[in-house]
Amino acid sequence: MKILHASAEYFPYIKMGGLADMLASLTKEQSKTEEVYVALPLIGKLGKSPHWTGKEFPALLPQDDKIDSLVVSVLKASRFLEAEESGLKLYFFQSDLFQTLDSIYGHKEEHFRFAMFSYACYALSQILKVDVFHAHDWHTALSLALQKDSALPIPTVFTIHNLAYQGDHPFWMTGFLKEEPFRLITSPFDHDGKCNYMKAGILSANQITTVSPGYREETLSEPNGFGLSYCLRQRTLDYSGILNGIDTEEWNPKIDKRIFQTYSFLDWKEGKLKNKRELFQEMGRPSLPLDAPLVGLIGRLTYQKGFPTFLQTFTERRHLPHRYVVLGSGDPEMEDAFFQLSETLPEVFYFYKGYNESLAHKIEAASDFFLMPSLFEPCGLNQMYSHTYGSIPIVSRVGGLRDTVEESNLLKFKTGIVFEPNDTSSLGYALERAKDLFQSQEREIVVKNIMNLDWSWKKRKLEYDLVYTKAIELKI
Repeated sequence: MKILHASAEYFPYIKMGGLADMLASLTKEQSKTEEVYVALPLIGKLGKSPHWTGKEFPALLPQDDKIDSLVVSVLKASRFLEAEESGLKLYFFQSDLFQTLDSIYGHKEEHFRFAMFSYACYALSQILKVDVFHAHDWHTALSLALQKDSALPIPTVFTIHNLAYQGDHPFWMTGFLKEEPFRLITSPFDHDGKCNYMKAGILSANQITTVSPGYREETLSEPNGFGLSYCLRQRTLDYSGILNGIDTEEWNPKIDKRIFQTYSFLDWKEGKLKNKRELFQEMGRPSLPLDAPLVGLIGRLTYQKGFPTFLQTFTERRHLPHRYVVLGSGDPEMEDAFFQLSETLPEVFYFYKGYNESLAHKIEAASDFFLMPSLFEPCGLNQMYSHTYGSIPIVSRVGGLRDTVEESNLLKFKTGIVFEPNDTSSLGYALERAKDLFQSQEREIVVKNIMNLDWSWKKRKLEYDLVYTKAIELKI
């Protein structure tokens, strides 16, 4: 089967969140048995230099080449450059729209930029004659509408990674979608008086997936549907929740070259102690106590991730012996709050602003616990990384977190500590339980069990195969 993925992110070239990791690890697994291609933008600052093959492909279909319009002139001046990565082909969309960018999001004219990228991905799927076209999030959703209206439509799958971001723009800004070469009827994409790219993907795809069964259920009603739950309820038979997997070669404490010392479930105590000691040295905090619980937090500092809840809880539970290391960036107020804690309480708190892949691995290896206080979480990957590294997750009971972390007296063993979202009392009690667990013999049982959980892509890849088969058999 020939599969083309279209995405704004792909690790290690462009990474802003879990989408990049998810797609890189999924395609790596798929490429073992399928012919896999990935289309992504070529921005000015990539995380890694591609291995170019020297081949180029047009970003415009031949039948649209003679049209006289601004859109066609932009696409004529653009192209796809082919590269190879771990047994699959990457197609970088080279265009002036993206090449001046040092990051993929947060720029003006995103409505036009990602519309051009979506058309180019649609064109590439037709040129490559793939069997399935798989688009990810709103940035590539218009390619599904183009595919649906094509004379020769290719079966399509649309994956929602985060419904909170929908790519909705005033209709006066998107009038070009009615013109050549798009020729789209945009009125069905109307949501609250705006042209909603995410809605276009939901209405147009043959099959829809999201990244966990729990999040699927949450998005079928408000407020987690973010206004589009009614659209998803119309497509429930075509809507699947498939839990993400992780790259067990990239995230594996037995072979991880980024951490200070490798380890397994057989010697996890010694491994974590060594990694904790060396991390404290690298942080410039060598005097931090090694016998106190270390809690790691990594992620975008946004409202969604529940960091205000954590900050309030931290203030209320100052008596706890926990030390905290935070890696992330985002909301300026959140950054300032973490910076102040790092400066005023250096014996308790350390904050690194930004993102650093190596440091993320070191935090996972050194931490005794890993905190994810999300208000909603489509899937989450760090709780799975934490299991693999023997860092017991402390998570809110939402989305993919409740699908992957369980705490109950009825279970043979717990896989973490669970609390209610946006509830400082519940989170505070969870941190109290973490203190007790850290000091108990049960911790050794829990750590060894979670380090043997299988979060690989093998099973999830088979679930995507079934979705692809449905898309082929049940084309809209």
